[in-house]
Amino acid sequence: MPYYHATWRRHLPSILKHGLGGAPPDSQNFPVEAGVYLARNPAVSVAFMIESYLESSDTIDITPSQVVEAICVLVIDDSRVTERLISADPNIDRTDITVLYRGIVDVTGMPILGVDDVIDSPITVDEVTALPSGLSE
Repeated sequence: MPYYHATWRRHLPSILKHGLGGAPPDSQNFPVEAGVYLARNPAVSVAFMIESYLESSDTIDITPSQVVEAICVLVIDDSRVTERLISADPNIDRTDITVLYRGIVDVTGMPILGVDDVIDSPITVDEVTALPSGLSE
């Protein structure tokens, strides 16, 4: 069963060169224990990135639709991780949702998905902003 890790596209060159967790991040999305956080579902990984954006949107000067374009999801074959380096995510405590990996993941040749590949939504951001106030699907 694969794991998923969402990240900003601008981090891809470093991740592809050094591996996921192989180079110190230039910033953290959340103040959490160091390591590589892996999700069991790609939508969960995207949700964490969107939450990060929402918490720091006053310091990030991009629109919601630009955020969607800036996020990508790495699909990680479980053969790329060492089982003994996996532990429960200390922030969630449910290994069926996310785990903390204390190693470096070689993602060479692994698929990279866009948010649209992960979340097949019948409504777009532009459609939501066009709805009259108070209406939603």
